[in-house]
Amino acid sequence: MESRENPLFGRKIFFVNPTFNIEKYLIDYLRKNEYEVYILKEYKKVKRVLSVYPDSMCFIDIDEQLSYSEWYNYMKSFSLIPELQGIYLGIVTQNATWEDKDKFLMNVRLPCGFTLISKQEKILEHFAAILDLNGAKGRRKYLRLDTRNEKDVSGYMTSEGKLYTINIKDISSVGFAITYKQELMSMFQKNTLLRNLCLSAGRKSMVCSCIVFNTQVNPDGTAMSVLMLTNENPESTKTYIRDYIFQKFDEKMNTLIANVEKDDTRYNQSDEYSQLHAVRDRDYGELETVDALEPLEEEGEAEVKFTGSNIDDDIL
Repeated sequence: MESRENPLFGRKIFFVNPTFNIEKYLIDYLRKNEYEVYILKEYKKVKRVLSVYPDSMCFIDIDEQLSYSEWYNYMKSFSLIPELQGIYLGIVTQNATWEDKDKFLMNVRLPCGFTLISKQEKILEHFAAILDLNGAKGRRKYLRLDTRNEKDVSGYMTSEGKLYTINIKDISSVGFAITYKQELMSMFQKNTLLRNLCLSAGRKSMVCSCIVFNTQVNPDGTAMSVLMLTNENPESTKTYIRDYIFQKFDEKMNTLIANVEKDDTRYNQSDEYSQLHAVRDRDYGELETVDALEPLEEEGEAEVKFTGSNIDDDIL
């Protein structure tokens, strides 16, 4: 059954068969604004992947790969599979008429709506509103990567001429959590400003300016601190960390996609779609379907800020 409760950790967002402009501008925009977005190129693997994430959101571009009738049958079949009944489906199209829109909306459960990309719509803001309405981010404002098993992430800092190794527990584009020996807690008192912490992630090392947001003792006797990046850090540092996080997310997702079986169901066995009638009569000849997506610098990129009001919301 579909859960209307927004999950604490947010939802994974999948775009199936996206156009070049959707992939280049919309998905890039959403990732820069901390939405966990993935691309699925092959519809035959979509159901298997979604069954692993049964509370995710899925936007399907219906203009390619299958006919509208086949896409209709494909999406109707979600209601017959228990692990897919909670998926938040949505449709994206440049070519559909309002008649097609009415047929899908009146007969297929589409919590994420039917988006016709036209010159009249502000697509970037439109999608962000849909995602927020359906709890795409949950309580978190920023994506976090658990780095405890990542071999290419490490950290160290210097104090009074000594070099100390710190373990990076997780990272986000606004900060990270570290663990270390309890006897070093005096170096990480709350509100302490640290300007000499070196973070290595992937092939890049960065000297970061951080402020200690919180420090606590763990049950195993080690200590943990949450460090927030200050405004002294260049924007390129935050961008690199975000890109690194998505690189790791994509690696994990691509492994799953490569290993799931294809769906061999034939969705052209019935043509219920052609028998449906639109709810409203439209003059379809005047409908414009010109792509509205433009580069981010022309649309204006939404700024992501750390509020600092609630550590659970902002980083943990």
